[in-house]
Amino acid sequence: MSRRSLSPTSPTTSSHSRSSQSHTITTITARAVARLSHDDSDTDSEDDIVVTVTSSKASPATSSLTSRSSSTAWASSTSTASSPSPAMPDGENTPLVPKHDRTPAHALNHPWHKKPKLLTYAESLRLVPWQTDNEWITRGYRPQLRSIRSCLWSAIGYVHNETVNIHTHSIGAAFFAFLLPYHLLSTHFPSLGGFFPTVAGGAPVATVADKLGIACYCVCAVTCLGLSSWFHTVQCCNREVCALAHSGDYIGIVVLIVGSILPGMYYGFHGSLGLQVFYMAAILGAGITSGYIVLSPHHKGHRWHRTLTFIALGLSAVFPVAHVMIAKGLDFARDKMGVSYIVAGGASYIFGALLYAGRIPERLAPGKFDYIGSSHQIFHCFVLLGAWFQFSALRWMSVGRAVGGW
Repeated sequence: MSRRSLSPTSPTTSSHSRSSQSHTITTITARAVARLSHDDSDTDSEDDIVVTVTSSKASPATSSLTSRSSSTAWASSTSTASSPSPAMPDGENTPLVPKHDRTPAHALNHPWHKKPKLLTYAESLRLVPWQTDNEWITRGYRPQLRSIRSCLWSAIGYVHNETVNIHTHSIGAAFFAFLLPYHLLSTHFPSLGGFFPTVAGGAPVATVADKLGIACYCVCAVTCLGLSSWFHTVQCCNREVCALAHSGDYIGIVVLIVGSILPGMYYGFHGSLGLQVFYMAAILGAGITSGYIVLSPHHKGHRWHRTLTFIALGLSAVFPVAHVMIAKGLDFARDKMGVSYIVAGGASYIFGALLYAGRIPERLAPGKFDYIGSSHQIFHCFVLLGAWFQFSALRWMSVGRAVGGW
């Protein structure tokens, strides 16, 4: 409950007679001390309200109206804190809100195509707390930009501490978007001709069935990388946009992991419909469960919980791969399924995720990796590396299945 106390100055009048033809200017000055509690802070702030009622050479009727206006202004300024406070002329035409929760005027009115003043960690935590979660990154934060257009311009118009995160995955999304039609339209795999020669000595022929796994994976990779890049672009817009984009980022990670495993089940258990359906259903179920966990309010704020959930989902591929190795032998897994690529891809994902969860290296040297070299940026690079390894494994499997006939 906030309290506002007003101390009006004594009005000066030249006459108390109602028949007087004129009177001097009457000014009411009120100082309101607003102590407003904020959801995320216990600090108080003070704001000045100045209400001026002026009349000159007023008739008795006008003087009476002026008196009523003054009373109205007095009553309005002493309204309870539970009522929304109107905008007051405090120099910036901003509402009566705690100063610690105000977005600076230069951010509110800043042209979308100009670089704003970047914030330190302390400033960002105070003004844009929803995008601030790494105390070891000390500067380079964008202020609240308040429009998607301004956020999009920030991705290409100037450098800040999210620039590398945006472009590592935007470039990756564009790369896999190019690979999708390239492989759908190709009829051969010329680069693998030396490993899987056909009877005629030419490059292996790519059938429609052989392309399905790669097409599925490319779609999942574009989805994950695109949603990640979008989140890092718009997270400074407002709290609601950031929360929605962040949820999309989590879903994209789940989609990429599941999309990396499902095509392997198709190739690895080709000819065994029952095993294909069983493992695909199990992986889909694990993906849905993981998505529910990372999006639930209980786990959403716990970085290690999310990281371990993603790692556990990726490690679920161990069971079908082990099944293939036991049923068909190590040579088959190595030569036909490219299991070495699968292991390399999984190791890249896990290593990058552990660096991200541990905030390494920025926690070892705060302020040294604000713009480049932070754990999140390294994690993005390892995601790209792991995605390429998984793509190589699926390409190996698709050609091996086409040539080997398994």
